[in-house]
Amino acid sequence: MAVLCAGSTRQAILLLLLIFVGRDGVCAQSGKNHTLYLLSLLSYPNNNTSLKPSISDANYIIPGAHLAVSDINNRSDILADYRLEIITAGDGCNIEWIALVNLIDYLYYKEGKQIVGIVGPECSDSTKVVASITGRPEIALINVHLGSAPELADRTLYPYSYGIRPPTSADVDAVIALFRYNKWTQAAVLYNSEMLVDYNSFLLFQEKTIGTVNLTYTSSASPTQLPLEQLRRSYVRVIVSFLRDETLKRVLCLAYFKNMTYPRYQWILFEPYDDSNVSFWYEGNQHECSGEQLFTTLNQSIEIQSNNPYGDTSFITDIDEETLINACQYGYVNCYVLFDAVWAIALALNNSIEPLRASALSLSNYAYGKFAYTQIIKEQMNLLSFNGVWGAVQFNSSTGFIINITTFYFSDKYSIIGTFSFPNGILDINSSKAAFVSTKFDEKLILVSIPLAVVIIIVEVVAAVLVIMVHILNTVYSHRKTIKISSTRLNHFAYIGCYIILIGTLLYTIMETFDINQKAKDVLCNAFPWTLITGLTLVFGTVLAKAWRLYHIFKSSLKRKKSSKLVIGDKSLIIVILILASLSGALCLVWTLYDRLEQKTGTTLAPEGDDMVLVLKESCSSTYLVEWIVVAMVYEGILITSTVVLVFSTRNISIKELQSQGTILMAYLLTLTSIIGGSIYYITKSIGLEMDVPYAIL
Repeated sequence: MAVLCAGSTRQAILLLLLIFVGRDGVCAQSGKNHTLYLLSLLSYPNNNTSLKPSISDANYIIPGAHLAVSDINNRSDILADYRLEIITAGDGCNIEWIALVNLIDYLYYKEGKQIVGIVGPECSDSTKVVASITGRPEIALINVHLGSAPELADRTLYPYSYGIRPPTSADVDAVIALFRYNKWTQAAVLYNSEMLVDYNSFLLFQEKTIGTVNLTYTSSASPTQLPLEQLRRSYVRVIVSFLRDETLKRVLCLAYFKNMTYPRYQWILFEPYDDSNVSFWYEGNQHECSGEQLFTTLNQSIEIQSNNPYGDTSFITDIDEETLINACQYGYVNCYVLFDAVWAIALALNNSIEPLRASALSLSNYAYGKFAYTQIIKEQMNLLSFNGVWGAVQFNSSTGFIINITTFYFSDKYSIIGTFSFPNGILDINSSKAAFVSTKFDEKLILVSIPLAVVIIIVEVVAAVLVIMVHILNTVYSHRKTIKISSTRLNHFAYIGCYIILIGTLLYTIMETFDINQKAKDVLCNAFPWTLITGLTLVFGTVLAKAWRLYHIFKSSLKRKKSSKLVIGDKSLIIVILILASLSGALCLVWTLYDRLEQKTGTTLAPEGDDMVLVLKESCSSTYLVEWIVVAMVYEGILITSTVVLVFSTRNISIKELQSQGTILMAYLLTLTSIIGGSIYYITKSIGLEMDVPYAIL
């Protein structure tokens, strides 16, 4: 804390000295060989030699600046009377006070160093500090930085800063434009919670998609925790990845084997790697897939890269490619970008010579704090347009950032499917090369096929006609002894139960066959248990009552005198049937009131050709559905079991008219078979068989 305070005090003192002492402390030189200095504020190198150099290591990108200076000094048409030199200092990356202290040290204390421009910093936080100081009238220096924070576009706070790399918002706006173009309304965001490289891009993407895109966030905490199954279960097919390096390699490798690549899924990768690390992507064996398979998956994704295509003007340098590659030996992007940044300041200074002369000014006398000089140089910066080694360089005067072209690559690194211009927001898609997935998987609703539904309805109608005919015959010939002894009045309840069951089955068939509205489905869902349970209770209850009377009369007669008679009338049995029906009705009522059935849709992904479809399976469901079904089956099972036991006990009755109880027993065995068939129906439906199979079983 004491160190920080001491550093802060030093900053304040140095800044005051810089402002009040001013440019008089700078010794100007004149003559043909006059030297102009550029101050380069870059990140400190990585001292951990066991790691590959990161993109921010000054030792691996500063050669680009030195090569540009050498190139400019060897040109007679650029700054002919002046020689450029680079001074290198650290920007502390996001430790802002380091950049500030170094800036003031080199502007004030380094006597004889006529600093005419600043290259850097690399990091946005340090850039904000430096650009706010150089933007003051007391300092007034052109600053070409590599920061990407969108706030740096504020020309009031940072009037002399120019971003040689596009802001974060450029790539984010490009992706959002792609979302609008494809009408994507939902996506998964894949990121590493422990090492989020593109943190600003991540936050900005979150902010700009609020209200327009439904985002599912999936974190990969480490290279060993791969959330692809979570993505598959979310049924999102557009995946925006902020992963890089080893984690991204493992994810893409796994995606290859799970067939979670294009055209089933659309991967969008925010600058996943540097061109210098292409060979790194072929090292795939440790992830159980070959480098070729890994690279195939990478190339089936949409890569977002902000490397500007070249403009209409000629190349500013004659340096051959081999020399450039040798200088930027690690191939990092910022090495090439730094080359263009130095050239941008040099060209602006060169183009300012005549306008300065017209105002009776000379570049030889330029130093910090000379506002009139800086204004002229700023005008020339705004007019710049040249082809550098990294692409076209042209600055937007209202933002200070390079006019950027974000490029979408697909299928292979050299197949450009579209570009996005920043800041004018123009999206240009090559429709002949571009093919995008839809925002959602195509849906396939599984219903009972029309032919099967027609067959079932015909069977139900035939069954209903037969029941009606038997019911009519039973009523018309109720006076005959055989029918009379079977209790015609009780039979009415059994027939009513059959009608209710047939009506419920018909309604259920309609619900499973046609895609009707949700409210109707919910009504039919709740009606089906009522019809099935109540109808079965009336059928089972009627036969149970009759079987109980038969058993009670003939078994009781063995304990009574032959002269006595036991009479159990139909009214008593009707009361028993109504009580049983009331119990089933109460069960259905409680079920409906406290755990109402609703039509719910289950979803699973299934392959269909080269693509995937979202299979929708509708079913009536509630929170405690299984428990209610068990209660209903136990209740009906008690009725069936009791009836079977009673009928079996009276199987040896010698009265011919009552020997039909054997037929009743067979009917209950068929009923039991139907219940088993219904259970098989629910099992086959739950394991994912097509609707026709379980429904045919039912």
